[in-house]
Amino acid sequence: MRASALRRLSSSLLLVAASVHIASAQPVPPPPSTDPPGAPAAATPPASSGQPAPPVPTTAVAPAPAPSPPGPPAAPELPPRDVNHTVAWTPSAGQGTPASSAQLRDLLSIGNHLTLSGYFWVDTGYMSRLNGQPGQYDQSVPYMNGRFVLGASYWQTIGNYFGLAKVEFLGLVNEYAKNQYEPHTLDAYVMIGHKKWWDIQVGRFLAWEVYHRGQGIELFTAEEAGALNAPGLYWLDLTRGYRNESGQAAFHLYPHKYVKFEVAGVYGQESNQNNFGVRPVMDLRVGGFNFAAGAEYLQQSPQTSADKVQSTSMGFAGRLQYQVSVITIGANYAFGHFDALDIQGLADTAKSFEKMSFGGYVDIDFWRNSIGLGYHRTQMANKRNEHNTHDQAFVSYLVHLPIKGLAVKLVYGFARGYVEDSTTTPLSSFENLMHSVRLRISYEFH
Repeated sequence: MRASALRRLSSSLLLVAASVHIASAQPVPPPPSTDPPGAPAAATPPASSGQPAPPVPTTAVAPAPAPSPPGPPAAPELPPRDVNHTVAWTPSAGQGTPASSAQLRDLLSIGNHLTLSGYFWVDTGYMSRLNGQPGQYDQSVPYMNGRFVLGASYWQTIGNYFGLAKVEFLGLVNEYAKNQYEPHTLDAYVMIGHKKWWDIQVGRFLAWEVYHRGQGIELFTAEEAGALNAPGLYWLDLTRGYRNESGQAAFHLYPHKYVKFEVAGVYGQESNQNNFGVRPVMDLRVGGFNFAAGAEYLQQSPQTSADKVQSTSMGFAGRLQYQVSVITIGANYAFGHFDALDIQGLADTAKSFEKMSFGGYVDIDFWRNSIGLGYHRTQMANKRNEHNTHDQAFVSYLVHLPIKGLAVKLVYGFARGYVEDSTTTPLSSFENLMHSVRLRISYEFH
């Protein structure tokens, strides 16, 4: 019995010794990873080549446990989009350069993929127009104008790709009474693309802004209209968007964090004419400098052989902006060439012209406040040999209230138009003036 016990003990000692020898021959395992289970290992940073490197697939450090039920995906990291300039200006908006218009990460999320956004502004103002044309009268106009916009976006993501559909419904403060309800929309588009590199957008929207007019000259304002009969400012806006009937498409490319490209277009009918337009734009940012440049071409041709009315427009624009500390200063230049035919197919001398606009703006931001200054001049010469000019200037003061998204802005505008009339003999000229003041209350919903 003792012999049997000794044999069992010696066998156990031999097994222990063999286990120790085998364990000492194996490599030491790596220390436990601090990443969550299933996370990919960090890739080695690529050498700097001026272009971001594509993602590199890697293997997990440790095998992942059984997967848990998937939760709602995060909002897609969309590339920067253009600012909607009907919203009150804010220093963070980028002065009209490509920035997020939807701001999906900051919006109220409903369900897994639906987000809401919106804004409201109302202008209460007074405009005085002095008309120097013989036989015409001066104008004194108190007005209230405003818009409420409610937008909804639905999105899905698959890996690094996303799909997005958006619509914005518009309510007007100064809506005309009509026999039946008429809905209004601003944005209405679908977008697909890569979260970082590119996207395609089709529908109704505003393409990127190139020529920036400043804090005081905004869409749908007296300062934008300016003096009576004076040529409107040209700011590469013919194919930018929000046309009455035609649709739009755009391709965006983001090859580097410093440079972005957009090729937008207009396609469809409008007022019994066929519209076709294209608008390439580049936006470059280096340090405090921002340079934007673009061009556009728009052809409006008749739909029937009996109609001879058509027009061809082309132009280009550029902006150079510099921001240092609390001051932003920018300068713009734009030139456009316009050819038009009348109903008989002959040159329309009044609508065939060349137009040049140039000007600048200054923004001074401090605490919750911002002061804006701006001046723009437009010169136009048509085939009637009429030479007209339009000077527009403003000063504005913006205050952001403690409630997030709520702001108040006071704007004073001045415009002077010099207009020639070749239908009289001899050629006559006159000068029109405009003074305006308005108070805007705006609220952006985040």
